[in-house]
Amino acid sequence: MNNLDQLRTFLEAYRLGSITKAAERLHMTQPAASAHIKALETLIEKKLFVRHARGVKATAIADDLARSIAPHLEQIEVKFNAARARIANISGTIHLATPAEILSAKLLPAIVSLLGHDLKIRIHLGGKERIYQLLNDGAIDLAVTASQPQNQALGFHPIQQETLILVAAPDWAKHNLIKPFSPQELLTKPLIAYDEDLPLIRDYFDTVFQIQINHQAAITVPDLRIVRSLVSLGEGYTVLPQYLCQEQLQNGTLSLLSNPEQPPVNNLYLVWNKGNLRHPRVTFVRDRLLAELQNFL
Repeated sequence: MNNLDQLRTFLEAYRLGSITKAAERLHMTQPAASAHIKALETLIEKKLFVRHARGVKATAIADDLARSIAPHLEQIEVKFNAARARIANISGTIHLATPAEILSAKLLPAIVSLLGHDLKIRIHLGGKERIYQLLNDGAIDLAVTASQPQNQALGFHPIQQETLILVAAPDWAKHNLIKPFSPQELLTKPLIAYDEDLPLIRDYFDTVFQIQINHQAAITVPDLRIVRSLVSLGEGYTVLPQYLCQEQLQNGTLSLLSNPEQPPVNNLYLVWNKGNLRHPRVTFVRDRLLAELQNFL
């Protein structure tokens, strides 16, 4: 046993709030993980965790230690795992999660580029809640999300800014809105949304109209492509990423309801579970995707 092993176990337990989960993530027994924590506590002569029924709670000493060592330990592991990925056999299975519309519109070329490396790819579809649950549980290796992760166990890198646009079918707008329309008038009309929280719509109204909306959608469906289709059929209005609407804007099935000089943007991120980077193939795929996505996105 060495101090680096102890620090790695401590940091995993700190991030997960559980020594048992840390042991599972590090592929070691729970008694061995507990021994690492105990040895570290003996070394620094301070208590790092308080045990409770659902795991462990970090002490102030643990907070300070984690802040001090996390960036350095992560750098060491990233460099070491990148070196391993260059020389190790990277064959195996990679689990990747993403919203369906991002996969369909953006990711397929990057994923296809991985197939020449003896890798099997398993793709999990879902929205924000499902994707982060899979990441936090360690069930997937990588994900593409439209939100920046808050969990310290997750690493991330921005891969694109998507421009948000306010759209409706031209005939619907002609018969339902008085030009120039007001945002308050628009809020009396049927809104089609991705989910009840209205994340893209709230961002747009806040940025463009300086309105914080408290509104309920007429229809919610967790696939932006179906949202686009409903609006194209004249069922109301919505806010969508511009890349999903280029063809519809060109053929006239959708039109812009507003055209601000500086439209709001939303970031897309490649996210990974830091613990899973210990597998050389995960480091390889992460680095390959980052390189490929810079070209394709």
